[in-house]
Amino acid sequence: MKVVRTQLPADAAILAGWINQTGVPVKAEPCAGDIGFVLSESAGAPLACLRLRPRLGMELPRYSFHLGRVVHAAAELELFRVQQVLLLGNDHTGESELCDLACAPDLGDPERIAALSVLIEAALAHIRAHREDFGRTLVAELAGPSDAAGRSPFWRGLGGKFYSGDPLLAQSRFGDAWRSHLAALLPRQALYLSFLGEPAQAALGQIGALGQAAGQALQACGLRFAQHVRIDDGGPLLEMDL
Repeated sequence: MKVVRTQLPADAAILAGWINQTGVPVKAEPCAGDIGFVLSESAGAPLACLRLRPRLGMELPRYSFHLGRVVHAAAELELFRVQQVLLLGNDHTGESELCDLACAPDLGDPERIAALSVLIEAALAHIRAHREDFGRTLVAELAGPSDAAGRSPFWRGLGGKFYSGDPLLAQSRFGDAWRSHLAALLPRQALYLSFLGEPAQAALGQIGALGQAAGQALQACGLRFAQHVRIDDGGPLLEMDL
């Protein structure tokens, strides 16, 4: 029999060896205020985990790109063109987040999707029971596409133009602070997608291999893409109103 429970200190060593839906190791211990959930056999090791963060970006700003539109029109020239643009911002400040969705490495995709769905529903039940502690929106980030070496086409098309270092090394060094540091290097003006290469445009908002099981579970539980993407690899942010 499988049970959902809060994360225990004894789980830390196991969870620290897992990789989450954004491609980084699971935190051995939740941050202050976070709630760690674990799915396990009634008397066995964890099968899957996630963290529920009540309020996002209150201590360290969380940046994302909003995918919007700009219209260029001139009736005299018979011109009407819609351009997609990216705008850097902190739109999810104060909202709630599901993060560190991960499963035991030996689980197949159907088992991963089922296990994560159970945990997401448990987190939603916790939110309903403690509604005053959470924001108006629930957010979950998913890694964008990358090649076998972990290189992101979106990064090569945009972020790599402003930071010449290795993003994977920077992420391992700075952890949660990595993209806040990166955001300081990126333009604050609207960025036209047509200025990026085709591979970067095609990767925008797509879910990479690491996030596929989590993406299916999140969407099955009601979260949807709402025109926000990660600033490093262009992966989508899924959202639902609470």
